[in-house]
Amino acid sequence: MKNQQTFLMKINKDLYMDSRGIYTIDFLFSIFLTLTIGIIVLNLIGNTLEDQKTIEEDMGGRILIDNIANAINQVNSNNLGYMKEINIPNNISGKDFKITITHDEVVLELENKKADSALIPIRIANINLDSIEEVKIYPGNSYKIKKLLDNNNLTAIQIYNGY
Repeated sequence: MKNQQTFLMKINKDLYMDSRGIYTIDFLFSIFLTLTIGIIVLNLIGNTLEDQKTIEEDMGGRILIDNIANAINQVNSNNLGYMKEINIPNNISGKDFKITITHDEVVLELENKKADSALIPIRIANINLDSIEEVKIYPGNSYKIKKLLDNNNLTAIQIYNGY
């Protein structure tokens, strides 16, 4: 029986940690918690920087199509013969893009994203004064926007390369 009590005391002594062991576990837990919080913070900072880059691209594109839409609306609200010139940048935040103008909107395609800006509905005329559905705008060019009468004697907006 004495051997059994001694054995149980020895097991109980081995199961309980002394104060140095408790501090070690607390220290390891603190380091683990600090590393976890640090990784989360770095991940959030990385996502924020990536989101900021996306916002910059979106803002550059949004400003461009809003400026084009405002120029078209301004020409449309003036008298026949009124003309305005717009310059299109080579890229937006280093990326290629496409712009399409229809009778009621300006549409920007940048990578896999699309944005549009509304227009006061217009009739679009090509260089021969025939009505067309849309005009494509290409990066790096300058365009003239002019209000005139088309072949049907209706008010139209002509958008052409200004060289």
